[in-house]
Amino acid sequence: MGEKVQRPEALVGVESLGMRFAKRNRLNSFEIRLGSVTLDCASGRVYDDTGTELDLRYQSREVLSFLAETPGRTVTRDAMIERIWSGRAVSPDSVAQCIAEIRRVIGDAKKTIVETVPREGYRLVPTRQDAPRHRSPAEPPVIAVLPFDDLSAAPHKGFLSDAVSENIITALARNPQLTVISRKSAAQFRETELGIADIAARLRADFIVEGSQQYDGEQLRITVQLIDGVTEAHIWAEEMDVPLADLLETNSRISARIANAIGFSVVDTAEAKMSAGDVNALMITNAAQSRIMRNFNRENLLINLQEQEVAIRDYPDSAWGYLGQALALRNGLRHGWIEGDEAAARERMERLARKAVELDPNNFMAYLALGRVMLFNRDVPAAIGAFRRGAELNPSSSLVLVGLADALVFVGETDQALDVIAQAERIDPLYGFSVVWTKAWALWQAGECQTALEEFLGCPSMPVAAYKDLAAIHHCLGNKQKAADAIGAYLAQNPTYTLTRIRAEHTGMWTAPGALDRWLAVMEAVGVPPE
Repeated sequence: MGEKVQRPEALVGVESLGMRFAKRNRLNSFEIRLGSVTLDCASGRVYDDTGTELDLRYQSREVLSFLAETPGRTVTRDAMIERIWSGRAVSPDSVAQCIAEIRRVIGDAKKTIVETVPREGYRLVPTRQDAPRHRSPAEPPVIAVLPFDDLSAAPHKGFLSDAVSENIITALARNPQLTVISRKSAAQFRETELGIADIAARLRADFIVEGSQQYDGEQLRITVQLIDGVTEAHIWAEEMDVPLADLLETNSRISARIANAIGFSVVDTAEAKMSAGDVNALMITNAAQSRIMRNFNRENLLINLQEQEVAIRDYPDSAWGYLGQALALRNGLRHGWIEGDEAAARERMERLARKAVELDPNNFMAYLALGRVMLFNRDVPAAIGAFRRGAELNPSSSLVLVGLADALVFVGETDQALDVIAQAERIDPLYGFSVVWTKAWALWQAGECQTALEEFLGCPSMPVAAYKDLAAIHHCLGNKQKAADAIGAYLAQNPTYTLTRIRAEHTGMWTAPGALDRWLAVMEAVGVPPE
């Protein structure tokens, strides 16, 4: 997830009158453009378009200045340590922390400005001044669908949550001629004060779709507009009143009109009608998913299980309760948060996931649940097939892509997994911890431990549940105390994590040659108990 930059009250690095001119069209000779910010190469200070300095620690400024001395060329980590720390005995972790902070402050989530050069160091890639955003004819246009405003009156406000915008994302994403930003990244601009052009720049989108939904208990009024991401010109707009049961069909029609407005045609994506039960069950699942993504812990997972039981009981003909319960059971078993008969829980979650696919074979989340369940139940080929089908149904889902990448890592297709993760990063530029978690793990398996650490530290919201991977990465780099600290934090929340449990859980699933034995050896070395 993105992190807001804290800005000081007073402006620093000022010119003669104490202020920079807002949104200057020209740069001074000692300045270069880095995405949406300006770098003073001499001081390493960075400023936004209003002239306000962005908060960056002294050592990070020094690292950025050093990179700016030779833009486009690789600077090794050893050279940085020699220059910034005067050759003092510091770990590469110090460099990684500076790089992570620089990327957060300048908004370089995709690492295209401060590039990592594997096994070597880093390279600064400045932005061409005043160059308009454009892409080659071979590249598909990028569309971001923002969360729709909910104008419904009580008691219907919040009933539909983000169902309208999410279904439009799914319908658009099925067109291979378009690249659609994941809802996880787009959702970060809910109720933002940023302008359309700023949002488009941060999402690297050519077009923005925004709108509103208003439900009165019977009819749904949808207002939608397509906006150019550079000029902010309104390309197309429409308002329509439809019955709730026509929601999916209407969203497919909206998607087709959006695509037509920018010169493409959308394949027929009409789906079955959505019942009131489907909507209610979907809302329960969405709320549960949001809760666990905000705070990934046992307490929230147990709440999710209870809520999904209600969805299954009250809306038995909807896939949403079944797939939500299956995902929650799988997460609970994986992290040791489910007590009782594990074999029965495994059987139940597979039955639930298959029921979801049976009820709604066009629901990409049903295939996500089936993939996660089959992977955990050690049927990796079936899991890969389910994830691939989910990605076909919704290519803009980073959740499905991360699931596919996980499965590929387990079977040793690590390079292919990293390619899938790169695809997830493209459609989810403000991705949260799940993408970083899987990427760091894949890099550890590939032996790219320094890059894995940089990825891990670059995410400001990594849950403690991922700290066992952090411990393995630190162990790989010889950081014994940091490895011990990381596994200690993990074991404090997961006291049942033992070598015996690891072996039982991953035998038959983690089939990459030598990988499970390596993991067991590392976990034993960092302090995971045998029993």
